[in-house]
Amino acid sequence: MGIYFVINMFQREGAKLMNMLQLEHSDLQFLRETLNVPDEDPFLYGEYQINAEANEKLFQRYGFKLDLEKYDCFAGYKSS
Repeated sequence: MGIYFVINMFQREGAKLMNMLQLEHSDLQFLRETLNVPDEDPFLYGEYQINAEANEKLFQRYGFKLDLEKYDCFAGYKSS
């Protein structure tokens, strides 16, 4: 069991979960700043929508880019 940073990708039309990405190594502070997480959620357990600016920062840091025209993407830490 562990805690992982997870990105859920939902189809824009119909809101069906299409894919889920799980990062094994992540930087909590970077992600808090990138996703504009409020102080009330210090460990990023809520889900936060990834906008174009956050998408670019994730690409620069982790090397992947999400298709935000096709999907609504939300991110947060989850236990498995």
